[in-house]
Parts: sequence; C-alpha cells; structure tokens
Amino acid sequence: MFDKKLFISLVIFSILMIFTSIIKTQTRIIEKNISVYDRKISNLKNNLYEAELDYYYLSSPKVISKNIIEYS
Repeated sequence: MFDKKLFISLVIFSILMIFTSIIKTQTRIIEKNISVYDRKISNLKNNLYEAELDYYYLSSPKVISKNIIEYS
C-alpha cells in the first residue's frame, strides 16, 4: 500500500512543521515582550534625564543664592 520511506518522510515533515510553528509563536511572544521592555526603558531614561536636569538647575550656585536671599 504505502511506501514505508514515503510515510516516514511525511511523518518527519509533519513533526518539523509543528515544531517550526511552535518556535515561531514563542519567538513572536518574546519579541513583543522585548518591545514592551524597550518602551519602559525609554520612558525611564526620559524621566532620569528630566530629573537630572531639574537637579542641575536647582543645585546651581546662582539658584541657591537666589533662594537664600528670597527666603531668608
């Protein structure tokens, strides 16, 4: 009826197709997680930059002396 080599070839091909789809799905999920974390990192870098900018401005000698004169 069936040729044994053909049957084995079809079974191996089917198994490899299933594994390929599983790996592709897992890769897609990992890529989505990476993009989410990239966005979070970008937001945190932006917040850090703004905080550093505020710190440098507020700790400058000119601003400190102005605040001392104004509030004392």
